[in-house]
Amino acid sequence: MSGRVVHLRGADSVPVPGIWAVLHQVTLESGGPVDSIRTDGAGRYQVRAPKRDTAAVYIVSVAYGGIAYFTRPIHVLRGPRDSAGVLAVFDTSSTAPRIELAQRHLIVRRPETDGSHHVLELLVLRNSGSLTRIAPDTSRPVWQGALPAGAMQFEVGESDVASDAVYRRGDSIAVAAPLPPGDKQILLSYVLPSSARRLALHVGQPVRRMNVLVEDSTAVLESGGLSRVGDENIQGESFLRFARENVPAGTDVAVRFASRHVGLAGMWWLIVGAAATILGAGLVLAWQKTRPPVLASAAGADPDALAAEIAALDTAFEARGDATAAERAAYQRRRADLKARLEEVLR
Repeated sequence: MSGRVVHLRGADSVPVPGIWAVLHQVTLESGGPVDSIRTDGAGRYQVRAPKRDTAAVYIVSVAYGGIAYFTRPIHVLRGPRDSAGVLAVFDTSSTAPRIELAQRHLIVRRPETDGSHHVLELLVLRNSGSLTRIAPDTSRPVWQGALPAGAMQFEVGESDVASDAVYRRGDSIAVAAPLPPGDKQILLSYVLPSSARRLALHVGQPVRRMNVLVEDSTAVLESGGLSRVGDENIQGESFLRFARENVPAGTDVAVRFASRHVGLAGMWWLIVGAAATILGAGLVLAWQKTRPPVLASAAGADPDALAAEIAALDTAFEARGDATAAERAAYQRRRADLKARLEEVLR
């Protein structure tokens, strides 16, 4: 694989010489670095796997300013050589730019036998600047937004950032992962308890596009800047859709659950992916019948994304020479889980 590393700032780009480019090979059985080289004066590199493996995917990583950047995954089925193109790196800042909420999509399932509602949510965070935004510590995340009132059993799905960098902070979602320029998708799930007769959400910052899909034909929009835009049928299930472009900060959204029709006991259908034609964001919607509350993922059906996450996990772990036994065990458990998902997708 060959490519070029450039440093971007505003409209300018300059080559980054002398930086290590590391080739990672990821298979179902294992993964790790297989070659590395420093970029030349023009920022170019060429790395080679010792043996061509048609079952593997290959990713090149570089570290710049303490942040790891990765190329798109490459399959060698295309041929013995390939180009990863241009890999852009950025300076970092803990104060700027401000992270925007480009999209927020919520899917509220029909009540379970106990009256609780499962919710799947997709956030699209956007860095429109020319710096990678970083968090000094978890008390000062790069982005934070409110959860619906009463939300519990908070979980993070396979997203564009590490799951342990997305966490609950009081009544809010917090993200401490480095966010380079561009968009990052984050998939969440949580439960509204039976005592919550409505979805109540305070929108603390502007949202360019927002959708709320509710599997309840008698749900009512009580307040907020959204509008009912019709019914949607997804795989035979009917949803009410409330939506709006350019939702202003300070908006309070409230959707009252008027009916208590009960789904199958102990069953929960998860929608996997991000907002499709229904949500207006090119998202693929899939349905998977599981036992609650197992969270499937947007990346879970994408072997490239899973392979990239394995490579990122390996890189981060190898960079630490002082990992404790507990950290090593956590790494091994996480890698085994990702590997099992990749094997399932490729089966």
